[in-house]
Amino acid sequence: MSRLIVVSNRCVQQDDGYIDPFITTLGQIFSKHPGVWFGWNGGVTAGKRSRSCSVTHHAHYATHGWDLSPNEYDNAYQGYVHNVLWPIFHNRPDLAAYKKEYFTTWKSYNTDVARTVGTQLRPDDRVWVHDYHLLAVGKQLREDGHHNRCGFFLHQPFPPGEVIRAVPEHDTLMRALLQYDVIGFQSSADINNFLSCVLRFYRAERIAGDTIQVNGRSIQIGIFPCGIDTSVVGPSQATPQAVEEYQRQIIISNDVINDVSGIHYRLDAMRALINTWPHYVRGVSLLQICDPAREYPWSSPDLCTRLERFCGEINGQYGDFTWYPVNYIHNALCKHELLSALYARADVALFTPLSEGMSLSAKAFTLAQDPEDPGVLILSACSGAAEQLTEALIVNPYDARSTGEALHSALSMPLHERKRRHNRLLAKVQRYDCHWWAAAFLTALSGTAPPWQGAFRTSHHGVFTPQKLY
Repeated sequence: MSRLIVVSNRCVQQDDGYIDPFITTLGQIFSKHPGVWFGWNGGVTAGKRSRSCSVTHHAHYATHGWDLSPNEYDNAYQGYVHNVLWPIFHNRPDLAAYKKEYFTTWKSYNTDVARTVGTQLRPDDRVWVHDYHLLAVGKQLREDGHHNRCGFFLHQPFPPGEVIRAVPEHDTLMRALLQYDVIGFQSSADINNFLSCVLRFYRAERIAGDTIQVNGRSIQIGIFPCGIDTSVVGPSQATPQAVEEYQRQIIISNDVINDVSGIHYRLDAMRALINTWPHYVRGVSLLQICDPAREYPWSSPDLCTRLERFCGEINGQYGDFTWYPVNYIHNALCKHELLSALYARADVALFTPLSEGMSLSAKAFTLAQDPEDPGVLILSACSGAAEQLTEALIVNPYDARSTGEALHSALSMPLHERKRRHNRLLAKVQRYDCHWWAAAFLTALSGTAPPWQGAFRTSHHGVFTPQKLY
């Protein structure tokens, strides 16, 4: 029987209290597609030694996890992934900090991981590689003589061709990407950027709506928006007392502090809301949650300090002894259970990053809401989720004034309109869950998929556009 081989950056949850929805989602997929999961276990080992995997057996799959060496952690993970690839793929080449040793270590690590995976491969296994951390694994598997069907899914945005070419090794990255049989993206913007790049620079030929040919190899491409497991996320059954006693309207935002989270624009939108509609004073608060356990090891210097200063300015200008317009929580207070209760209690969810592949938090908020009295979802137009969750209020995350107007619209929206929007959002989140996402991608990877009949199609100009299905 064909197994599913998943290769991703992480394969186990950490012991810091934060539950990574990506790891939870992948773990649930194995219930319908048994196999083996390879990835980093989160540990860093001292000294130099050969890589060893710790194997853990679960009901439907086994995890093969390993430590990183200090060099791999510093140069491949913190260096190349977070200082080079992360800024580039989020359309911020100005933030990239390049060093040659970053790429050398990242490439060596990918080679080592590919050979670790190769020792466990069977001829009929399907390999699914996730994200740019291990982008070169598929190419290395082929060079090592493995001919398994191999697919790659990019969870991050794919930038315009001019941006990705800012990476000194952009050609190596693209040629590694073109070694996969299937390449999946989160949105039509991502796949159109990819097509524009490969058709221009790599002599790729479009032989079908969802297929390109490069150097005689056919590669299927598609849009597979990532979903969440709807069986484990839903309205909170037990509401913590602190949430029950909170009497004001709640605007909730849950972010990682980095240079594309857009938190400072969001805080400015809260200022615009209060300035334009002063009746919200003492009646509504923004809960800006930033769990340190989720954060990347690098961002612009003093970014956190500047955000805290901005929060202090807003609270000092408008707050009093009984109320603050912004509650900025940057600690481990909000565990999974409390966050789920806050999602259920919130009147508005504000997810407005400057660049994002797919907001799983927006889908978790939708599932947590009471269908009889739902809140309103506000999404950034720069998130892949905005293409799918069209019943949300879509805003330009750079425009604080228009975001403030959207907040007013959300807070004053009548019940019948809130229910109409929520019902449609909920139907999409439930239909396009993690199992739909995996089934759609793995059907394409099996090579038995019919001609392009996905959630998206191409227009007569060859550009991918969302179908009326959404």
